[in-house]
Amino acid sequence: MKKFLFILTAFVLLTGCATFQEPEFRGSEGVKMDKMDGKEITLSANVKVYNPNWYALKIKPSTVDVYLEDKLMGTIELTKKVKMKGKQETSLSLPLLATLEDGAMFTALRYATKDQVKVRIKGKVKGGVFFVSKKMDIDETKTISGKDLNLGK
Repeated sequence: MKKFLFILTAFVLLTGCATFQEPEFRGSEGVKMDKMDGKEITLSANVKVYNPNWYALKIKPSTVDVYLEDKLMGTIELTKKVKMKGKQETSLSLPLLATLEDGAMFTALRYATKDQVKVRIKGKVKGGVFFVSKKMDIDETKTISGKDLNLGK
């Protein structure tokens, strides 16, 4: 009987979590460059995210491609799992590792003087609820001020 209740509970949780609502990005609190070693940059990005679901969501280590004005700049990897609490806004500190393509720093410097720059993030992000994980495709494009490309601020 206990095994049946466990399976029933797991089924209810999994079907309820299968129709989750996507978290809402509510703003950036800044990006800090921790260390630069050749083409690798260790970053900390502080963001605010609202999770509209009643349960916590976990974002697991994932890698995405980053484009600046349709030019591949490199990849960004989330190096540790982060957790968003359910039904509330959470401030997250994202540990990131950026691996740059050849010439990416010069390209970023060139666009740093522009008023608006198109940034595109594309890849698969692995997330999970309880013990269930799923990879989701993301392809987001945002327009930012070129001044935001200055990571040293």
